[in-house]
Amino acid sequence: MTSDNLLSHTIAPELLDFFKIQARQKIESERWIGRNKEVKIQNFVYCWTTEEAFKQLLIKQKIWFRNRGLYFGDAQGAGADFTIKVDGKEVTVGLRSVAPDSIYKWKSVAYPDDRIRDEADKIADYHVVCHSDDGKVSFFGAISKQNMLDKLQTSRRLYSKNNQEYFRILPIDNFTPELLSELLEKADRA
Repeated sequence: MTSDNLLSHTIAPELLDFFKIQARQKIESERWIGRNKEVKIQNFVYCWTTEEAFKQLLIKQKIWFRNRGLYFGDAQGAGADFTIKVDGKEVTVGLRSVAPDSIYKWKSVAYPDDRIRDEADKIADYHVVCHSDDGKVSFFGAISKQNMLDKLQTSRRLYSKNNQEYFRILPIDNFTPELLSELLEKADRA
C-alpha cells in the first residue's frame, strides 16, 4: 500500500491533548488493575483520534452516520464505532487503529481473541484499519465481517505482554483500499 492512495485526516493538537486527559480519566474511573496503564491510555488515544478523523471524513463527504463517541464503560456497553447507511440499510463500521510496527514491519492487524471467540455478534459489518501518527490519521483499507471472521478462525494466536491478553493476527493486505472506497461511495448522503 502506498501512502498516495490513502484517505487521511489530521486532528488538531488541542484535541489530542483532550483525548489524553479523557483516557487517563477513563483508566482511573474504571480502576484498571494488572494491566500496563500507559499502554492502555495510548490505545484509547489512538482509537479516539482515528474515530474523530473518520467522523470528519464522513462529514466532509456528507455521508449520513451515527457514531458512538468517546466510549466509557464496560465491554457490554460497547457498540459499533459508526453506523452508516448503504442503499437505505444500516451498516456498522468498526475502526482498528494500529501502531506503525503493525503496518510497516509486521504487516498485520491484531484482534482480541476473546472478542472473536465470545462476542462475534458484536463485531461490526466492516472494519477499517488505520493509524494515527501524532494526529495525522491514515486509513489503509477495509474488510467485511464475514471475510474477517473466516480468516481469523485459522490465524495465529499470540500473547501480547504489553496488553496482557491474547490476539489473533490478520495480514494487513486483507484490508483493501478498494473496499473502503466502495463502501464510502455507496453510502447514503445526509
